[in-house]
Amino acid sequence: MNEIITKLRSFAKEHFYVIVLLLLALFFFHSIISTTKIMNNIHYINDVTFYSFNMKEAIKDGTLPLWTHYFYSGRPLFAQPEYYFIDFNFLLILLTGNIYLAMNFSVIIHLFLAGLGMYLLVNYLSDSKKAAFISALIYMFNGFMHSFVVPGNIMIIEGYSLIPFTFFFTIKALKNKNFIFNSIIAGLFIALQIFVGGVIFLPYIFLLIVVYSIVYLADKNFTNRILKLAIVGILILVIGLGVSAVKLLPGLEFLNLSNRSAGLSYEQYLGEPILLKNFVFTFITNVFLSGSGLTAAIGIAGLVLLVFGLEKYKSRIILFSALIVLLALFMSHETFLTKIFFSIPIFNQARHIERSVFLFAFAASILVGFGFLNLQLYVEKFKKFNKKFLFPIIISLILIELVLLQNVPQSIDVINPNEIPILDYMSKDPSNFRSINLALSTFIGATGYNYNSQLGISEIKGGSGIWFSDYVNFLAIGQNAPAKFWGVLNNKYAVLDKKTDIEDLKLVDRFEDCRDCTIWEAFGPYLYENTNYLPRYHTVPNSILVVGDNALVRQLVYNLMFQNWNPQNTVLIEGTKINDYSSEFLNRFNIILLVTGSLDENSIPKLQEFVAQGGILVPDILNGQNTVSDEAMTQLFNQTTGNFTEINITKLSSNKITLDLSGQKGWLVASERFTNFPGWKASINGNNVEIFRADNIISSVYLNGQKGKLEFEYKPNSYKRGRLISIITIILILAYAGFIIYRKKFRSGGQNKA
Repeated sequence: MNEIITKLRSFAKEHFYVIVLLLLALFFFHSIISTTKIMNNIHYINDVTFYSFNMKEAIKDGTLPLWTHYFYSGRPLFAQPEYYFIDFNFLLILLTGNIYLAMNFSVIIHLFLAGLGMYLLVNYLSDSKKAAFISALIYMFNGFMHSFVVPGNIMIIEGYSLIPFTFFFTIKALKNKNFIFNSIIAGLFIALQIFVGGVIFLPYIFLLIVVYSIVYLADKNFTNRILKLAIVGILILVIGLGVSAVKLLPGLEFLNLSNRSAGLSYEQYLGEPILLKNFVFTFITNVFLSGSGLTAAIGIAGLVLLVFGLEKYKSRIILFSALIVLLALFMSHETFLTKIFFSIPIFNQARHIERSVFLFAFAASILVGFGFLNLQLYVEKFKKFNKKFLFPIIISLILIELVLLQNVPQSIDVINPNEIPILDYMSKDPSNFRSINLALSTFIGATGYNYNSQLGISEIKGGSGIWFSDYVNFLAIGQNAPAKFWGVLNNKYAVLDKKTDIEDLKLVDRFEDCRDCTIWEAFGPYLYENTNYLPRYHTVPNSILVVGDNALVRQLVYNLMFQNWNPQNTVLIEGTKINDYSSEFLNRFNIILLVTGSLDENSIPKLQEFVAQGGILVPDILNGQNTVSDEAMTQLFNQTTGNFTEINITKLSSNKITLDLSGQKGWLVASERFTNFPGWKASINGNNVEIFRADNIISSVYLNGQKGKLEFEYKPNSYKRGRLISIITIILILAYAGFIIYRKKFRSGGQNKA
């Protein structure tokens, strides 16, 4: 027992400052050390909870949340760059199944890791635990944490916490003989940066490494250094991108399909640059001087240490840190440097360049550590001052300004979705439907869907700064006939904060609201039923194929949707050219609408056969008609009669939907965005069937009387390729590790024999 106590004391003494960093992280986030509390932060309550719930459900299904059914009428989720894959959140959900415990303790762990990473880095560079501890405090509690991370963007604390580790092992790779091992570890931290959703930091990590490389190469032994730098750089890049490919490749595909594919405008890239009048507030103190916008303030004590840290400017690490400080100052303001970086590909994809102030926080954290050592030497000249008091005085000043005088994160009670009366009412409806919350008028950036998802309720709107133009256009165009367009998206209920006179919405009731709640819009309180509601999956008796130029086809479909087209009995299928299809396929439709680009010289026989089978051709070019009037289209739609037949979902999981077929024939309408994203496959009893784009946004497949199971499954090739690359890279790393272990044992065994 005494031996154990002795070892514990020895451990505590050896790692005293690390233990203090952990205690400070626990103190800072003490209000969320609970499974019934959550940080009072809208992104945390909504976005992190939403993704964590989807992850929990996917883990139950034995998969990953490649897709979510619960916002934007369904779309890819895992591929979204800012959402995590492997992190402490994931591991804690896997171990405990409690998303709030996982979220809360993940935040605490990553704040501690931020300090630990900086501590290890500066301790390695300075060989001083005290200097390292001071640097860690600055990195953990500078203004960037208080102004950006905690108030609204808590998810990026994970990526922020890993940056010192990446830089630490990169430096070790360049300075030590064992550069392969350290390069691999640095590469793994790059991969982790992508896994935890820290893609926002990748351009800045690249900048840190480039600047350090320039400083590193400033040496007489230039040739050897550039060779080593090239090897280390390639290793880090290959390992980082290779291991992360399972997340990276789907993310790139996701971005290429989204609004980000066109790039960002200069205004979006610029964001809200730091103003000169806010200089002191931004970089020195956000306590004793007021200001606005982002801050990376290091405190007055931090500024003093930073100045002392610049004394030995000829040191490579000091020169590097000083250059990063200057870059941060120029980049975060709108200067010539800001415009230069906009021309660099990896930077012009990043919004809000003022976030580069975090570079100041990173470099300043290093400088203050060295500043403490220089100040210590300076104080030794004053014999009357006992230098042992210097360290506790500085620590006290830093903690007072950067922790005690700051707003410590507040928590609120976790709200059970059933405690929201309007959601509790909807949850008792057994049908599969989507809701739309109109309390916030915008289609993008909505909140509250975190509660809906936990009750199995899908939402038409959603959050995130990444969206898909075709879907947003559908919602925007649909504002002229909202209930009809929402019905196409399987909408049954609309939640509003005030009464409305939208046509075809019927008031259900007014429920109890909660204006003081962080996500007040989830409470309504007004609930309306959409009388144009359509089931998630249903067959219709009438079908129209619209063929021709893609843009013209979609424009015509929208025009038809605003006429007397009835989605209750008719589906509009999007096509290309007549000769792209067989006569058998064309005969599946009641009506074919022709637009420019739909015909060639070989189309006529197929159209003649279609008409002979009873199909209607519009315009009837076989009889010399080239145009058709709105009145004629109205009469045509009046001939479409009948009603839909619902097909119930047998099984709904994260990436797969199963329906039971009992011999239905005709077009199945799936109120799903399957055709918007590559990777969705449909099969009936294991035989693939084609999915077609319907009603400009949803999906449809043709049923030919089969009985059995119809399955829709999401398996994007980007994920499959990425997974394969990641597995191969990890196998190569393990093979290298095995080789090193074997070689050490072999040498050890040889020496013993000798």
